[in-house]
Amino acid sequence: MALCLSKLTTPMPGCLLRKGPRVFALLGKATPLGLAAFTRDDVSRSWALTAEFGCLRLERLAGDEEVTGEQLFLPLPSDYNYGITGPDQSPETTRAVFGLLPSELEELVSVLRRGSFPVLGFSQRDLRCSLTCCVIPGYWPHVVTSNMALHGNVVSLEAFVRVMVASLPQARLSMRFPDLQPVFEQMLRVVVKRRRGIPYAREMLEIAPGPVPAGAAWLAAGGSPASSGKAQAQGLG
Repeated sequence: MALCLSKLTTPMPGCLLRKGPRVFALLGKATPLGLAAFTRDDVSRSWALTAEFGCLRLERLAGDEEVTGEQLFLPLPSDYNYGITGPDQSPETTRAVFGLLPSELEELVSVLRRGSFPVLGFSQRDLRCSLTCCVIPGYWPHVVTSNMALHGNVVSLEAFVRVMVASLPQARLSMRFPDLQPVFEQMLRVVVKRRRGIPYAREMLEIAPGPVPAGAAWLAAGGSPASSGKAQAQGLG
């Protein structure tokens, strides 16, 4: 029997979740100070940071998401490989979370390299994407475009894919690099996919609405304070 997220007794950072046809990763609970462990007490109350198609989003989880048992593994200083571990690991599952396979991302960055850059980046601490200002959690894959950090040289995986797709017609990349046609097609699929949630930025955590109390939700549905109190009294009676 599948275990639901609301039934977990211990946090599982980097676990793979499934809800209907959707497969995505739970990275943790987003807080103004960074990521923390996501527990069942955070369901519907705290912002979960999820990864889907290489995009990081804040969203509220309902608790009925299935915990598949697979786990993420992320790049290390000595090995930039990333993916999924578990009995159901597959290239399709890795793409569902990261958007691109590590071999596809490395091949794409290699053909663009002029001199020493761009390169695949690694950081143990959180970074900020120079294009979108969104947070890139520590260890998460990203691209470094130069050694000029002062001018902004860090690009998130999502922003990198979007820039590449936007450049396909003008740069004629598919004609110049015909062997990368499957990678370009995968990037197009990633861009057109619908993603739940809001971008992961510190500012979004401050302005995003909090969970709605049950009473407020009932009033929003068309009730009134007087009838609410009457209904509660009748229920107690």
